[in-house]
Amino acid sequence: MAGRLEPGRDGARPVFEGFPEPKSLEVVVLAPPTQSAPLPTPQVYLQYIYDADDWEDFTVEWVHQFGTWSGRPYVRVQRMGGAGDRGADVAACLSEQGTAGEWHCYQCKHYLKPLGQSDAFPEMVKIFVAKILGTYELPTRYVFVAPKIGTGLERLLLNPPQLKDEFFAAWDDKDSKLGTKPKLTPEMRTAVGALAQATDFSMFEARNLDEILELHAATPHHVRRFPQPLKQRPAADPAPPDQAPHEAVYVRKLLDAYNAKHGLALETLQQARDHAKVSGHLFRQRAAFFHAESLWRFAQESVPEATYTAIETDLYDAVIEIEDRDHGSGYARLEAVLDAAVAHTPNPANILAPVVKVIDLKGMCHRLANDDRLTWCKEETP
Repeated sequence: MAGRLEPGRDGARPVFEGFPEPKSLEVVVLAPPTQSAPLPTPQVYLQYIYDADDWEDFTVEWVHQFGTWSGRPYVRVQRMGGAGDRGADVAACLSEQGTAGEWHCYQCKHYLKPLGQSDAFPEMVKIFVAKILGTYELPTRYVFVAPKIGTGLERLLLNPPQLKDEFFAAWDDKDSKLGTKPKLTPEMRTAVGALAQATDFSMFEARNLDEILELHAATPHHVRRFPQPLKQRPAADPAPPDQAPHEAVYVRKLLDAYNAKHGLALETLQQARDHAKVSGHLFRQRAAFFHAESLWRFAQESVPEATYTAIETDLYDAVIEIEDRDHGSGYARLEAVLDAAVAHTPNPANILAPVVKVIDLKGMCHRLANDDRLTWCKEETP
């Protein structure tokens, strides 16, 4: 049954079943439309355009980053929201024990109004109930994540003893709506009260929207969610004098092409660099390779991986039929593929397209050769 928690094979930790990870992690980022009116700010997207599901997806991405930023990277971040979540919309686990070990609970609330005590207290009750039922261990951190946090709740969260007092004032008020559905039995109510009394309420906190966005902006998901022009791409590093370990495959393929064309017996990069017939060509190909590497690193820091992959895949589709044809030599095949790459236009809908240069397209061919997706010398018979 979706959403069910059962013991793991070791009998110790829960197994999460049926809880979807954010559905848009591998979406290609599209270029923002050209328009005169400014795009909505991230704050506007989150508060007025996103629905509760979008908010939970966004929170999962932020939680991953928050764990890294806080110095305690999470072993697993799992979206739990939905019926039967027992007060945990997003579970961030610090060990393989999952929620049977140390974990942090992130409670997502996407309301137009600010989140207040009347919203927060019933959620706090749920996490105590879950502990008593054995669904989860009590989290060591419980974070309310909402576009707006009411000033009254913010003040209470900054003062854990007062938060506890206010919680129990609502708990003891017969007219209070604090509780869960279905209504707690007297025995459960007594157990919840005892557990809450024994709990340090400093575990409860909230994060404001500006802080959340600042951290989320450091993730490659940010530009996908909030379309804005890319930041400026830094200059590419020059090719190092000595061959880098990750260059071995494509350099070997270049040497094979040079040997076939010129009747040489080049075995090393240095030999090719010292040979007048090939040194200039080799220099340009290595420069192109490192340009493409810089584009890949820029994409890793700026957009989801699928966005760069789409650029490279489109190029591969544009040159593979040319690479697969019969050619007079491996060098002729290399030249034909590079010519096709130069003539290729990246999909303008992809947000990376404006920063892709001709030298990147040639370099991506060598990256593809490095991955053994392209080969120059196939020993054809002329």
